[in-house]
Amino acid sequence: MKYKVVLLLSVVSTFLPGCDNSQSTENKQQAQELVKHSLNNMVLVKGGEFLMGDFGPLVGEKLPFSIQQDDKVLHRVILSDFSISKYKVTNVDYNDYLSVTGIRKLPLYILAKNSRSLQKINYSVYVNWQQAKDYCLWLGKMSGKKIDLPTEAQWEYAARSRGEYFPYATNNGKLEKGMNIPTYEEKEQMTGGLGLPYYPIGKYPPNPLGLYDMGLSGKEWIYDWYAADYYTYSPQKNPTGPQSGKKKVLRGYAGGDYQSALTMFRQSSLPFPVLDGSKYEEDGITPSYVFRCVVNN
Repeated sequence: MKYKVVLLLSVVSTFLPGCDNSQSTENKQQAQELVKHSLNNMVLVKGGEFLMGDFGPLVGEKLPFSIQQDDKVLHRVILSDFSISKYKVTNVDYNDYLSVTGIRKLPLYILAKNSRSLQKINYSVYVNWQQAKDYCLWLGKMSGKKIDLPTEAQWEYAARSRGEYFPYATNNGKLEKGMNIPTYEEKEQMTGGLGLPYYPIGKYPPNPLGLYDMGLSGKEWIYDWYAADYYTYSPQKNPTGPQSGKKKVLRGYAGGDYQSALTMFRQSSLPFPVLDGSKYEEDGITPSYVFRCVVNN
């Protein structure tokens, strides 16, 4: 009897590692494909010098573009080369990441439940700041590269096509419905009749650098902590934001007027955003909160 038990244990112990190795091989291949796909979608942004902030007084009618006050200190910034994703991270990319890592997926927010379009593979995934950062860091760990969320300076420099005076990060610096942003009817169609300002990646022309939807189709998480007066003491070379804070910087449009789509418009939010007392672990994250990653050289 003892011999049979020992034999059975030996067979089981031999069989189980085979299953683990098979699963590990499958996960490894999936991870490699995601990393390769992500790196292939990176656009090199040559470093340089630019004036960061509301450049409205320098162009056109010489009036500010933004209604904010925290972007009014124009300051010189010098950035090193970096690469940034041409698209926001999508549902399919993030789901592959969850599958590989075994991380639990958050429940769907009510808007996503009511609009199946937002669940499609080519729509931007919506997450909190830490989830966005963890994804970028995981890509870095798997690829051996320095990958993270973009700093505020990197994001604005790239959105403005290496610091050009572009009010909006579109193909021509303007917002033209039906041409480079959706009409109301298109928004209705793309969000199941809800008319939300979210749409598939790559649907409209990119900015001159080849970057899609920067400042549009959601608010993008930024590496930096937020401080209203940061522009008054920001270092000139490769600024990364204040050392600490309560809120993280966001850039981009999630509805309302198009002020928040301006390339210099600053926003902020708690890293774990809540709405009307809801808890993100139970109720999910609104489709407003999206992100993309950068590779730092």
